[in-house]
Amino acid sequence: MKKLFLALLVLVFLSPSMIAQGITTHQYRRIDPANMQEYLKRETTYWSKLAEQEVKKGNLTFWAILQRVGGEDLQNAPNILIINTFNNMDTSNEIWAGIEELFPDVKMEDMATWQLGKSVSTIYLRSLGNHTERENTNMEEDFKYVYITYHDAKDTGKHLTFEAEKWKPMVKKAMDEGKTTMKGWGNSVVISPESPDFPYKAQSYDLFSSMTDALGPTFSEDFTWPEDFAFPDDHYKGPRNSRLYRIVKAVTAPPPSE
Repeated sequence: MKKLFLALLVLVFLSPSMIAQGITTHQYRRIDPANMQEYLKRETTYWSKLAEQEVKKGNLTFWAILQRVGGEDLQNAPNILIINTFNNMDTSNEIWAGIEELFPDVKMEDMATWQLGKSVSTIYLRSLGNHTERENTNMEEDFKYVYITYHDAKDTGKHLTFEAEKWKPMVKKAMDEGKTTMKGWGNSVVISPESPDFPYKAQSYDLFSSMTDALGPTFSEDFTWPEDFAFPDDHYKGPRNSRLYRIVKAVTAPPPSE
């Protein structure tokens, strides 16, 4: 089961690669630090169970809660990221109504999370099925931290082609040789929003087993970079938007064959 979960986590994490019409949402929330412990308790005790139920029903293929680690503007910036992959966006809001039926003996006021913080923004993404992971990775030990990165590329098509044809095989080579601390990588296309405040058109994620690995050098000094690997000089219009998160809990669906 751990091996199955590992494969699915990389397939679905932040991107709906298993179901072509699925949409992934990144919901950013600001939780008062004084409420964080209670907030995480409610998410993992109640809402993750509802996510498990909806996964079994086929309404969700993935749910995860991530807590931001470090960064700037800590007094105001969103510090929680909720990730959902929905099979049908038109009914996505309806599934959360089942929480009271799932926990009939618990008061809604003791399960609700909206009064503990506020929603800041929602980003919509679609996967291209572009991902890779280190072989024999143990989910419990190796998927603990993740960098979420949004890219403001001058040419989104060229950016995604570069990641698929150059970056992905390079990362896979480094992982197979044990010369990178990354345990997994993948990317998605940003569908919405499209505005001056959010100019990013692509997103990627890097998975790590520890905070030390995430913050340290990603590639070892003796790693031999491919001869044909060259990052475009004028690739980006602006700086990347990258944040580190701790993976608090994740729920995923079994493969279609199961």
